[in-house]
Amino acid sequence: MKEIKLKEIRDQCIALQKAMDASRKSKVDDVWLHSSFKTFMRKYNEILAKAQEVINIRAPVDMYNLEKVPSAFDTVTIEQRIYFDEVYTNLLILKAFVETTGGLDEVEADNILNFLKANLRKAIYDTPQNEKTIQNGIESLLIGKGKQKGIDYDRETGRVKVAGKESIPDFVFKNHSMVLEVKICNRSGKLAEIIDEMNADIVAYSSGYEFIYFLIYDLGYIRDEDEVIKGLEISDNIKCFIVKH
Repeated sequence: MKEIKLKEIRDQCIALQKAMDASRKSKVDDVWLHSSFKTFMRKYNEILAKAQEVINIRAPVDMYNLEKVPSAFDTVTIEQRIYFDEVYTNLLILKAFVETTGGLDEVEADNILNFLKANLRKAIYDTPQNEKTIQNGIESLLIGKGKQKGIDYDRETGRVKVAGKESIPDFVFKNHSMVLEVKICNRSGKLAEIIDEMNADIVAYSSGYEFIYFLIYDLGYIRDEDEVIKGLEISDNIKCFIVKH
């Protein structure tokens, strides 16, 4: 029950964040761009109050006394901008705290992983020749599940630079601080190369994402799945699964 309530609160945070983003982008040349700050402040207060009923909020967030906050008619544009940005920052902190404290990121990330593990093979009709075929199959499943590109996930974006080298994850799920890397084992000796790639990916993506998940699509060259998985899953935030063709 607690997890369900926290998920609702997290979803409300995301919805309010999107509304504030849309408001800020809708009329960039308008001097009164941030005049709706008090409406967003009120909505943020409501979400924070709900969160306080479920968990102890130890994050550095503010509850606004709306009676003491002036209206848009009693403020100048710079004051409106300051209020707007304050609410936005508080909202992001609250969202991150709810996700971390409630373990929602890991639950949602695991749900995605389990869904792909159970359904990917059925989405690959012919023997795949490259990783892109597997990626296309994954994207088809995500779309079929109602996920929207650019909102729920992104593909080949979110580049990370480590030691002068740039890495671009195959799939990024920003709402869950998760990346998914896809590999295909299609010949003898390829597994060793894949493991080297994955170890490099772990180093690169650990700086920008909380969860790093790997999917290996095997065409019959991996004998001991458990050994491969155990060797890579060095923490709870790093997971690997193998799908057999």
